[in-house]
Amino acid sequence: MVNRGIKTEVFKPRSGHNFWYQYDASLECKKEEKLFCEDIIKLKKACRSPLPAEILNPVDALMSPLNVKEFLKRNTINMLYLLEQDTFLHMIAERYTIISRNGTQNILCINKRSLESRFVIIDLEYVLRLEKSVDRVLYINSLEEWNNTFTYHAPKAISSCYRKVSEKADYVIVEGFNDAVCPEKSLRYDLVIGVAPGVSIFYDGEAFHEVLGTLESLGKDPRSLRAVDVLKYLKKKKTLPIPALPSSHLKDYDRLSEKLASLVDLALKLTDRF
Repeated sequence: MVNRGIKTEVFKPRSGHNFWYQYDASLECKKEEKLFCEDIIKLKKACRSPLPAEILNPVDALMSPLNVKEFLKRNTINMLYLLEQDTFLHMIAERYTIISRNGTQNILCINKRSLESRFVIIDLEYVLRLEKSVDRVLYINSLEEWNNTFTYHAPKAISSCYRKVSEKADYVIVEGFNDAVCPEKSLRYDLVIGVAPGVSIFYDGEAFHEVLGTLESLGKDPRSLRAVDVLKYLKKKKTLPIPALPSSHLKDYDRLSEKLASLVDLALKLTDRF
């Protein structure tokens, strides 16, 4: 879309990335003393967006694997398998970026349990530098505290940054996270595209929001909904095949745009703006 001269922006409302398994992103974050996800690095580059990564990606959590070396040292390797399922322990920090009349504020939520236990692989130097680079730091000790912090800050972060991203764009491409379909109720879509290996599925945006509204009236929190909860009530507008592509194509965005030109053609036709 950018190559066609369309004013396009990207938005990754909520994300999480792993310090160890997405180490390239971790190195980029450490270099800039910031916290943002791997996806927004790629999306920002493809879109050539001038906006800061934190605004394009207002909520990002840094996760990390358990530190096997520490369990071996304590001779508690059996505990490793029990704690592996503890999502909260894997979480190191989460950053919220909120734009208000007073400017942009970055809030960092730090998991004290992870930092103090040493059961998780942590680059402590990076975390300390990250703490100094933000406007406010919150320390939490439980999953409940994390959930409460997210519930309070995430909606303001996502909605305020989305308004900024949308200001001068004809299109904003919003990428989902972990199959969640509604990161924030204030976001409105003209078109919803589901993707899977080999296929893309197009749904009407207005019908999508009607289903969200109906489910909310039945007591469902839209932010907790997954694709399986919503798509079964929607009628497909179109389906389009997606080719298998080598990794070299995925890193060359001009080449990738050529390979996915038919998908862009259909998206523009269905939104009927150009």
